[in-house]
Amino acid sequence: MNKKLVGVLGAGSFGSTVARLLASNTEVLIYSRKPEKVKEINEQHSNLGFSLPENITATSSLEELADRCQVIFPILPSSVFRETLNDISQFLHPYHILIHGTKGFDLVKVDLDRPFVKISRSNLRTMSEVIAEETQVKRIGCLSGPNLSRELQQGFPASSVVASEFDEVIQIGHDLLNSLQFKIYGSHDILGTELAGALKNMIAVGTGIIGGLGLGKNVEAFFITRGLRELILIGTAMGAQEKTFFGTAGIGDLIATATSKDSRNYNFGYRLAKGFTKSQIESEIDELAEGVRTIELIHHFTQAHQIDVPIVESLYALIYRDFPLEDAITYLLNYPFSVDVDFL
Repeated sequence: MNKKLVGVLGAGSFGSTVARLLASNTEVLIYSRKPEKVKEINEQHSNLGFSLPENITATSSLEELADRCQVIFPILPSSVFRETLNDISQFLHPYHILIHGTKGFDLVKVDLDRPFVKISRSNLRTMSEVIAEETQVKRIGCLSGPNLSRELQQGFPASSVVASEFDEVIQIGHDLLNSLQFKIYGSHDILGTELAGALKNMIAVGTGIIGGLGLGKNVEAFFITRGLRELILIGTAMGAQEKTFFGTAGIGDLIATATSKDSRNYNFGYRLAKGFTKSQIESEIDELAEGVRTIELIHHFTQAHQIDVPIVESLYALIYRDFPLEDAITYLLNYPFSVDVDFL
Protein backbone atom coordinates (compact mmCIF):
# COMPACT_ATOMS: atom_id res chain seq x y z
CA MET A 1 0.00 0.00 0.00
CA ASN A 2 1.31 3.41 -1.03
CA LYS A 3 1.10 5.65 2.05
CA LYS A 4 1.66 8.72 -0.14
CA LEU A 5 -1.47 7.96 -2.18
CA VAL A 6 -4.81 9.14 -0.75
CA GLY A 7 -8.19 8.05 -2.08
CA VAL A 8 -11.35 10.03 -2.79
CA LEU A 9 -14.54 8.02 -3.15
CA GLY A 10 -16.81 10.05 -5.41
CA ALA A 11 -16.04 12.35 -8.34
CA GLY A 12 -18.84 14.89 -8.05
CA SER A 13 -18.17 18.60 -7.62
CA PHE A 14 -17.14 18.41 -3.96
CA GLY A 15 -15.26 15.13 -4.44
CA SER A 16 -13.20 16.79 -7.17
CA THR A 17 -12.69 19.82 -4.92
CA VAL A 18 -11.39 17.68 -2.05
CA ALA A 19 -9.10 15.86 -4.50
CA ARG A 20 -7.64 19.22 -5.58
CA LEU A 21 -7.09 20.25 -1.96
CA LEU A 22 -5.36 16.95 -1.19
CA ALA A 23 -3.23 17.24 -4.32
CA SER A 24 -1.43 20.20 -2.75
CA ASN A 25 0.17 17.77 -0.29
CA THR A 26 0.00 14.26 -1.77
CA GLU A 27 -0.89 12.10 -4.75
CA VAL A 28 -4.60 11.34 -5.13
CA LEU A 29 -6.61 8.46 -6.59
CA ILE A 30 -10.27 9.38 -7.18
CA TYR A 31 -13.03 6.86 -7.82
CA SER A 32 -15.89 7.25 -10.28
CA ARG A 33 -18.26 4.53 -11.42
CA LYS A 34 -18.45 6.21 -14.85
CA PRO A 35 -15.71 5.00 -17.26
CA GLU A 36 -16.00 8.16 -19.37
CA LYS A 37 -15.30 10.34 -16.35
CA VAL A 38 -12.30 8.20 -15.38
CA LYS A 39 -10.96 8.60 -18.92
CA GLU A 40 -11.45 12.37 -18.86
CA ILE A 41 -9.61 12.73 -15.56
CA ASN A 42 -6.71 10.50 -16.60
CA GLU A 43 -6.29 11.80 -20.13
CA GLN A 44 -7.47 15.42 -20.02
CA HIS A 45 -6.87 16.16 -16.33
CA SER A 46 -10.28 17.80 -15.98
CA ASN A 47 -13.68 17.08 -14.47
CA LEU A 48 -16.97 19.01 -14.50
CA GLY A 49 -15.35 21.90 -16.32
CA PHE A 50 -12.46 22.34 -13.88
CA SER A 51 -8.83 21.46 -14.50
CA LEU A 52 -7.19 18.97 -12.16
CA PRO A 53 -3.51 18.64 -11.18
CA GLU A 54 -1.62 15.84 -12.89
CA ASN A 55 -1.02 14.07 -9.55
CA ILE A 56 -4.73 13.21 -9.47
CA THR A 57 -5.58 9.98 -11.27
CA ALA A 58 -8.89 8.12 -11.47
CA THR A 59 -10.17 4.56 -11.25
CA SER A 60 -13.50 2.81 -11.63
CA SER A 61 -12.39 -0.06 -9.36
CA LEU A 62 -13.37 0.04 -5.69
CA GLU A 63 -10.93 -2.79 -5.06
CA GLU A 64 -8.05 -0.77 -6.50
CA LEU A 65 -9.00 2.28 -4.44
CA ALA A 66 -9.03 0.28 -1.19
CA ASP A 67 -5.93 -1.74 -2.10
CA ARG A 68 -3.75 1.25 -2.94
CA CYS A 69 -5.01 3.82 -0.39
CA GLN A 70 -4.95 3.56 3.40
CA VAL A 71 -6.68 6.92 3.85
CA ILE A 72 -9.92 7.41 1.88
CA PHE A 73 -12.27 10.40 1.75
CA PRO A 74 -15.84 9.29 0.88
CA ILE A 75 -17.55 12.29 -0.74
CA LEU A 76 -20.96 10.98 -1.81
CA PRO A 77 -24.62 12.03 -1.73
CA SER A 78 -26.29 10.77 1.45
CA SER A 79 -28.88 8.91 -0.64
CA VAL A 80 -26.23 6.51 -2.04
CA PHE A 81 -23.73 6.61 0.82
CA ARG A 82 -24.73 3.34 2.51
CA GLU A 83 -25.03 1.45 -0.77
CA THR A 84 -21.57 2.55 -1.91
CA LEU A 85 -19.97 1.82 1.46
CA ASN A 86 -21.56 -1.62 1.35
CA ASP A 87 -20.04 -2.16 -2.11
CA ILE A 88 -16.52 -1.23 -1.00
CA SER A 89 -16.73 -2.85 2.45
CA GLN A 90 -15.37 -6.22 1.25
CA PHE A 91 -12.11 -4.48 0.33
CA LEU A 92 -11.73 -2.40 3.52
CA HIS A 93 -9.83 -3.47 6.65
CA PRO A 94 -9.39 -2.13 10.20
CA TYR A 95 -6.16 -0.41 9.15
CA HIS A 96 -8.02 1.90 6.76
CA ILE A 97 -8.90 5.47 7.77
CA LEU A 98 -12.07 7.03 6.36
CA ILE A 99 -12.79 10.77 6.59
CA HIS A 100 -16.09 11.54 4.88
CA GLY A 101 -17.36 14.87 3.58
CA THR A 102 -21.08 14.13 3.21
CA LYS A 103 -23.61 16.45 4.85
CA GLY A 104 -26.83 14.52 5.24
CA PHE A 105 -28.58 11.62 6.94
CA ASP A 106 -29.27 7.97 6.28
CA LEU A 107 -32.73 6.71 7.21
CA VAL A 108 -33.36 3.19 8.52
CA LYS A 109 -36.52 1.21 9.36
CA VAL A 110 -38.94 3.96 8.32
CA ASP A 111 -41.19 4.24 5.26
CA LEU A 112 -41.75 7.93 4.52
CA ASP A 113 -44.70 7.10 2.27
CA ARG A 114 -46.76 5.82 5.19
CA PRO A 115 -49.14 8.22 7.00
CA PHE A 116 -48.31 9.63 10.45
CA VAL A 117 -44.59 8.90 10.13
CA LYS A 118 -42.52 9.33 13.28
CA ILE A 119 -38.72 9.34 13.24
CA SER A 120 -36.61 8.84 16.34
CA ARG A 121 -32.85 9.15 16.79
CA SER A 122 -32.60 5.38 16.31
CA ASN A 123 -33.93 5.81 12.75
CA LEU A 124 -31.34 8.41 11.71
CA ARG A 125 -27.69 7.73 10.98
CA THR A 126 -24.88 10.16 10.37
CA MET A 127 -22.38 9.10 7.73
CA SER A 128 -19.77 8.13 10.32
CA GLU A 129 -22.36 5.81 11.85
CA VAL A 130 -23.03 4.29 8.42
CA ILE A 131 -19.29 3.67 7.97
CA ALA A 132 -19.15 1.94 11.36
CA GLU A 133 -22.15 -0.23 10.49
CA GLU A 134 -21.11 -1.20 6.97
CA THR A 135 -17.34 -1.68 7.30
CA GLN A 136 -14.57 -2.92 9.60
CA VAL A 137 -13.04 0.55 9.72
CA LYS A 138 -12.52 1.91 13.24
CA ARG A 139 -10.68 5.18 12.64
CA ILE A 140 -13.43 7.39 11.24
CA GLY A 141 -13.60 11.13 10.79
CA CYS A 142 -15.57 13.80 8.95
CA LEU A 143 -14.69 16.95 7.05
CA SER A 144 -17.14 19.80 7.51
CA GLY A 145 -17.26 23.56 7.33
CA PRO A 146 -17.91 26.43 4.93
CA ASN A 147 -16.72 24.56 1.84
CA LEU A 148 -18.41 26.06 -1.22
CA SER A 149 -16.94 24.04 -4.08
CA ARG A 150 -16.76 26.85 -6.63
CA GLU A 151 -14.76 29.14 -4.33
CA LEU A 152 -12.37 26.35 -3.35
CA GLN A 153 -11.91 25.37 -7.00
CA GLN A 154 -10.94 28.98 -7.73
CA GLY A 155 -8.33 28.94 -4.97
CA PHE A 156 -10.08 31.31 -2.58
CA PRO A 157 -8.95 31.00 1.07
CA ALA A 158 -11.18 28.96 3.39
CA SER A 159 -11.23 26.95 6.59
CA SER A 160 -12.78 23.66 7.64
CA VAL A 161 -12.97 21.16 10.50
CA VAL A 162 -11.77 17.57 10.66
CA ALA A 163 -13.64 15.88 13.50
CA SER A 164 -13.00 12.46 15.00
CA GLU A 165 -12.82 10.60 18.29
CA PHE A 166 -9.21 9.83 17.41
CA ASP A 167 -6.40 12.39 17.63
CA GLU A 168 -4.56 10.45 14.93
CA VAL A 169 -7.39 10.95 12.43
CA ILE A 170 -7.57 14.68 13.16
CA GLN A 171 -3.79 14.99 12.71
CA ILE A 172 -3.79 13.01 9.47
CA GLY A 173 -6.68 15.09 8.11
CA HIS A 174 -4.78 18.25 9.02
CA ASP A 175 -1.54 17.08 7.44
CA LEU A 176 -3.26 16.05 4.21
CA LEU A 177 -5.52 19.07 3.74
CA ASN A 178 -3.97 22.06 5.47
CA SER A 179 -2.35 24.65 3.19
CA LEU A 180 -1.84 28.40 2.88
CA GLN A 181 -5.33 28.66 1.31
CA PHE A 182 -7.12 26.01 3.37
CA LYS A 183 -6.97 26.14 7.17
CA ILE A 184 -7.91 22.97 9.08
CA TYR A 185 -9.20 22.97 12.66
CA GLY A 186 -9.84 19.87 14.76
CA SER A 187 -12.75 18.71 16.91
CA HIS A 188 -13.55 15.63 18.97
CA ASP A 189 -17.31 16.22 18.67
CA ILE A 190 -17.79 14.29 15.45
CA LEU A 191 -21.55 13.98 16.02
CA GLY A 192 -22.01 17.72 16.48
CA THR A 193 -19.81 18.49 13.49
CA GLU A 194 -21.82 16.15 11.27
CA LEU A 195 -25.17 17.43 12.53
CA ALA A 196 -24.20 21.09 12.11
CA GLY A 197 -23.13 20.41 8.53
CA ALA A 198 -26.30 18.53 7.66
CA LEU A 199 -28.87 20.66 9.46
CA LYS A 200 -27.71 24.08 8.19
CA ASN A 201 -28.70 23.06 4.65
CA MET A 202 -32.34 23.47 5.68
CA ILE A 203 -31.78 27.11 6.61
CA ALA A 204 -29.99 27.73 3.31
CA VAL A 205 -33.11 26.61 1.44
CA GLY A 206 -35.05 29.21 3.43
CA THR A 207 -32.62 32.07 2.78
CA GLY A 208 -32.75 31.16 -0.90
CA ILE A 209 -36.49 31.70 -0.77
CA ILE A 210 -35.96 35.08 0.90
CA GLY A 211 -33.46 36.01 -1.82
CA GLY A 212 -35.83 34.90 -4.55
CA LEU A 213 -38.60 37.03 -3.10
CA GLY A 214 -36.28 40.03 -2.77
CA LEU A 215 -37.08 40.58 0.91
CA GLY A 216 -33.69 42.05 1.82
CA LYS A 217 -30.85 41.44 4.25
CA ASN A 218 -32.74 42.32 7.43
CA VAL A 219 -35.11 39.38 7.04
CA GLU A 220 -32.25 37.17 5.91
CA ALA A 221 -30.30 38.00 9.09
CA PHE A 222 -33.40 37.34 11.21
CA PHE A 223 -33.95 34.02 9.46
CA ILE A 224 -30.33 32.86 9.92
CA THR A 225 -30.33 33.88 13.59
CA ARG A 226 -33.59 32.09 14.40
CA GLY A 227 -32.46 29.22 12.20
CA LEU A 228 -29.35 28.77 14.34
CA ARG A 229 -31.64 28.47 17.36
CA GLU A 230 -33.48 25.59 15.71
CA LEU A 231 -30.27 23.85 14.66
CA ILE A 232 -29.06 23.92 18.26
CA LEU A 233 -32.37 22.58 19.62
CA ILE A 234 -32.38 19.73 17.10
CA GLY A 235 -28.67 18.98 17.46
CA THR A 236 -28.68 18.80 21.24
CA ALA A 237 -31.80 16.63 21.14
CA MET A 238 -29.78 14.23 18.97
CA GLY A 239 -26.83 14.19 21.37
CA ALA A 240 -24.47 16.87 20.02
CA GLN A 241 -22.53 19.42 22.05
CA GLU A 242 -24.07 22.88 21.91
CA LYS A 243 -20.72 24.66 21.54
CA THR A 244 -19.98 22.96 18.22
CA PHE A 245 -22.75 24.98 16.56
CA PHE A 246 -20.88 28.20 17.36
CA GLY A 247 -17.69 27.11 15.59
CA THR A 248 -16.41 26.85 12.04
CA ALA A 249 -18.50 23.76 11.24
CA GLY A 250 -21.56 25.38 12.79
CA ILE A 251 -22.25 29.08 12.36
CA GLY A 252 -19.35 29.40 9.92
CA ASP A 253 -20.83 26.86 7.52
CA LEU A 254 -24.32 28.23 8.13
CA ILE A 255 -23.36 31.77 7.07
CA ALA A 256 -21.54 30.63 3.93
CA THR A 257 -24.20 28.21 2.74
CA ALA A 258 -27.16 30.41 3.65
CA THR A 259 -25.87 33.55 1.91
CA SER A 260 -24.20 32.28 -1.25
CA LYS A 261 -25.72 31.75 -4.67
CA ASP A 262 -23.04 29.09 -5.19
CA SER A 263 -24.89 26.93 -2.64
CA ARG A 264 -27.14 24.26 -4.17
CA ASN A 265 -29.50 24.58 -1.21
CA TYR A 266 -29.75 28.36 -1.53
CA ASN A 267 -30.40 28.00 -5.25
CA PHE A 268 -33.13 25.44 -4.65
CA GLY A 269 -34.96 27.89 -2.40
CA TYR A 270 -34.34 30.78 -4.79
CA ARG A 271 -35.94 28.89 -7.66
CA LEU A 272 -38.79 27.76 -5.43
CA ALA A 273 -39.54 31.42 -4.76
CA LYS A 274 -39.57 32.07 -8.51
CA GLY A 275 -42.44 29.63 -8.97
CA PHE A 276 -40.68 26.38 -9.84
CA THR A 277 -41.91 23.19 -8.19
CA LYS A 278 -39.73 20.73 -6.29
CA SER A 279 -39.92 18.18 -9.11
CA GLN A 280 -39.08 20.79 -11.76
CA ILE A 281 -36.00 21.98 -9.90
CA GLU A 282 -34.74 18.46 -9.19
CA SER A 283 -35.16 17.43 -12.83
CA GLU A 284 -32.91 20.27 -14.00
CA ILE A 285 -29.96 19.95 -11.62
CA ASP A 286 -27.10 17.45 -11.69
CA GLU A 287 -26.59 17.17 -7.94
CA LEU A 288 -29.31 17.17 -5.32
CA ALA A 289 -29.69 19.81 -2.64
CA GLU A 290 -29.22 17.79 0.57
CA GLY A 291 -31.30 20.26 2.56
CA VAL A 292 -34.53 19.28 0.83
CA ARG A 293 -34.35 15.67 2.03
CA THR A 294 -33.09 16.82 5.44
CA ILE A 295 -36.16 19.05 5.87
CA GLU A 296 -38.43 16.04 5.35
CA LEU A 297 -36.53 13.82 7.79
CA ILE A 298 -36.15 16.46 10.48
CA HIS A 299 -39.81 17.46 10.22
CA HIS A 300 -40.83 13.95 11.25
CA PHE A 301 -38.13 13.86 13.94
CA THR A 302 -39.15 17.16 15.54
CA GLN A 303 -42.84 16.25 15.37
CA ALA A 304 -42.18 13.02 17.23
CA HIS A 305 -40.10 14.81 19.88
CA GLN A 306 -42.25 17.98 20.12
CA ILE A 307 -39.36 20.36 19.40
CA ASP A 308 -40.32 23.98 18.74
CA VAL A 309 -38.96 24.62 15.23
CA PRO A 310 -41.30 26.91 13.23
CA ILE A 311 -38.75 27.46 10.44
CA VAL A 312 -38.39 23.75 9.76
CA GLU A 313 -42.16 23.30 9.87
CA SER A 314 -42.71 26.20 7.46
CA LEU A 315 -40.13 24.86 5.00
CA TYR A 316 -41.67 21.41 5.14
CA ALA A 317 -45.13 22.85 4.49
CA LEU A 318 -43.83 24.90 1.54
CA ILE A 319 -41.97 22.05 -0.15
CA TYR A 320 -44.07 19.03 0.68
CA ARG A 321 -47.55 20.49 1.29
CA ASP A 322 -47.66 23.38 -1.23
CA PHE A 323 -48.23 25.95 1.53
CA PRO A 324 -48.31 29.51 0.06
CA LEU A 325 -45.01 31.41 0.34
CA GLU A 326 -46.60 34.65 1.53
CA ASP A 327 -48.47 32.84 4.30
CA ALA A 328 -45.28 31.13 5.47
CA ILE A 329 -43.39 34.43 5.71
CA THR A 330 -46.28 36.05 7.59
CA TYR A 331 -46.44 33.08 9.95
CA LEU A 332 -42.73 33.30 10.82
CA LEU A 333 -42.74 37.09 11.27
CA ASN A 334 -45.69 36.84 13.64
CA TYR A 335 -44.52 33.76 15.53
CA PRO A 336 -44.68 34.53 19.28
CA PHE A 337 -40.96 34.84 20.07
CA SER A 338 -40.38 37.07 23.08
CA VAL A 339 -36.92 36.19 24.43
CA ASP A 340 -34.02 36.76 22.04
CA VAL A 341 -31.43 34.18 23.06
CA ASP A 342 -33.78 31.57 24.52
CA PHE A 343 -31.80 28.49 23.59
CA LEU A 344 -28.78 28.82 25.90
